Amino acid sequence: MLKKNLALIGIGYWGKVHLKYLSNFKNVQINKIFYLKNKRIIDKKIKSKYTFTNNINEILNDKKIDFIDIVTPIETHSKLVTKFLYLNKKILVEKPLLMNTREIKEIELLQKKNNNLIVSYPYLFSKTLKYAKKIINSNLLGKIKYVEINMKQCGRFMKYGVNHLLGPHAISILSLFYNLKGLKYQNNKIIQKGSRIETSLISFYNKKRNVSNINLSLNYARDESVKEINIYCEKGTIHCDLNNKN
Repeated sequence: MLKKNLALIGIGYWGKVHLKYLSNFKNVQINKIFYLKNKRIIDKKIKSKYTFTNNINEILNDKKIDFIDIVTPIETHSKLVTKFLYLNKKILVEKPLLMNTREIKEIELLQKKNNNLIVSYPYLFSKTLKYAKKIINSNLLGKIKYVEINMKQCGRFMKYGVNHLLGPHAISILSLFYNLKGLKYQNNKIIQKGSRIETSLISFYNKKRNVSNINLSLNYARDESVKEINIYCEKGTIHCDLNNKN
């Protein structure tokens, strides 16, 4: 079995989650781990097992590394992805890929040329949502009339707002049931603290008809998060609770 030589870019909270899963793959060789901050905060067991660097050029210039997993702060994604796409590396990057649409043109051109970039949207692989999609494709309940997505959690993560943290997940879910290119949207800022949106309502329209509402909040007053989808069809409704593991 050929080893896939990989570099992990970022070893913060979520980077450690990626490392945990990557280490379970027998055909993945983690050649280097890039850290942004003080190396002393990294667990001793992890430090003894892997090679670390805070010089990104060491990874850019390492021809043995073909695969890149980027798990760094959102505002760093664009520059890092662009650097590695130019080298034709195969890249997995945490969502969201970009902070704004101004950054997308160069990445789009490189991606069309190499097709080497994947953004992490885990809910696209949800068995629950795949089964819901199967029911809809069977036409058992008729056409979709409306999709409601509720994603709420208690607590914040660094400086980012709810649209950056939960919005990409919710919109990726919506993409399973609608062609997003055919929809218009309106973003309603319900609760905002400084520049950070903490509760929002994103409404999607097909022409003038409201076909979906996405409710997002970091102000939820319970420890357990909410990840619920209701798909209203002509002959019935499908309810998906993504927290239910049964």
